[in-house]
Amino acid sequence: MKGNAHDMKTQRLDEVLGLVQARIAEAQRGPVERFVGHYFGQVDPEDLAARAPADLYGAALSHWNFARRRDSGSARVRVFNPSIEEHGWQSTHTIIEIVNDDMPFLVDSVTMEVNRHGLTLHLIVHPIVAVVPAADGTLADVAPEDARDGRRESFIHVEVDRLIEPARLDALARDVARVLCDVR
Repeated sequence: MKGNAHDMKTQRLDEVLGLVQARIAEAQRGPVERFVGHYFGQVDPEDLAARAPADLYGAALSHWNFARRRDSGSARVRVFNPSIEEHGWQSTHTIIEIVNDDMPFLVDSVTMEVNRHGLTLHLIVHPIVAVVPAADGTLADVAPEDARDGRRESFIHVEVDRLIEPARLDALARDVARVLCDVR
């Protein structure tokens, strides 16, 4: 990627949005495109440039699908090692996905818990998204960034040192969920 940081970021986001256009059914495309824009909106251009568009697409779509069903007042936490075969995207890091009501101290608390586990943080993506629920309560769309209405949810994507042992993955997920409960 060549050019200034803004141009690099725009180019990478355009590549990810091109994958959304190619892979998402037309009826769902608009909400996913808006989500991708929110999701990567505050991410450093160098962090985006360091990842393949297909992996960025996979990370965003994974988090979108994970967030589709969440009861307000409770956090959803998942810790996993994405693979092409199982998840359709990959990372050299272990991924922590969190969806929670927006509130203070979430990122600080998660960061401290990751550090307590002796892991290094490689990337944090943390958009606050005003979600638009469907009649059945599932995530249907995201409101424009300047919207005042809508339930505000905190999406946190954390990449940490790769963990292999299932017991360590489970312990990290359990401990992050506990910390989020404490913050609440």
